[in-house]
Amino acid sequence: MAEEEKLPIPPTFLEKVLFYTTATFVLLATFSLFAFLFLVPFVIEPAFTTIFMQFDPVGALCVTAQVKHLVGASNCTWASCREGCTKDLYECTQIRVNYKLGEYPNVTSTEFENLIRAERSLRRDYDYENNYEVPIDTIPEMEDQELPDAIPTGLQGNDSEWYFTGARLFPNVKGCGYPPILNCTIFYGKYRPLGTNYTCYYSRVDPGLVITDLDMWQNTLNLVYAMAIPIPSFIISVIYLTVAYFKIYNTEEESEQAPLQSDVEGMATGDDGKPTTPGSDTFREDLACFGHQLKMQLANEKPKEGFESNSPPISNSASLSGTKSSFVNA
Repeated sequence: MAEEEKLPIPPTFLEKVLFYTTATFVLLATFSLFAFLFLVPFVIEPAFTTIFMQFDPVGALCVTAQVKHLVGASNCTWASCREGCTKDLYECTQIRVNYKLGEYPNVTSTEFENLIRAERSLRRDYDYENNYEVPIDTIPEMEDQELPDAIPTGLQGNDSEWYFTGARLFPNVKGCGYPPILNCTIFYGKYRPLGTNYTCYYSRVDPGLVITDLDMWQNTLNLVYAMAIPIPSFIISVIYLTVAYFKIYNTEEESEQAPLQSDVEGMATGDDGKPTTPGSDTFREDLACFGHQLKMQLANEKPKEGFESNSPPISNSASLSGTKSSFVNA
């Protein structure tokens, strides 16, 4: 008679808690790792670059001095603004500015308008007529303005009213972003007209780099959030999974193997606790009992297909009896 199939033992409450806890930490480690890899090029690296470039928090006065609209990958080595930080540039607009230092606080454009009203005279004193050429086909909205072919770039001496001329203008340190945070159409509409005055922030490391927006507090806060959440989450998940693998699950395997080990030890020792050897009486008795039990089990089970023709039960019984007698005689 075939033995009844054993039903699986339902998991206990502690086993369920252990399973769901392990699954949660596995997912947490996975998402933390991918989140960190995603934040590196978009948040962490720009934030560190902004800190390392050491932008002066005191705003300077910038005036748009040159605008170029170029086509071709070889010509577009940089762009003042681009939506998307990973795409290749085949068409770009480059804005260069002149700026001078002064006590220009970080204020809004409306508040700064009164401060720079006196600087409007720079447009009348600046000679644009002899140095500009109008590319109407590339920038139609600037038909009444002229663009310079080249302007001197670099730090100026004490006799010049400008601290730096020909600096590259960007909305941020990377010069790129994604809507709605950065809209290049609005950026160019605001800063591209020649002679426009506005607040800008220059880099002490590279004075030729100028940005229009600077918020060091928000920049530091974004950096802290981008590193303080995914990195500790990943480390905690790895620590738990390591402890669970070497301690919790390893302990359960040892507890399951303990009964089998005790059975093996019981067979290796006799009733008196002494170890059995192949030549001892205890070993022969155990082997004879084992042969008898095996013979009875084979006799009670239904013979399988082809079992009678290949290995008859009588032959097996005889062989088992012969084996038993040979061991007994030994």
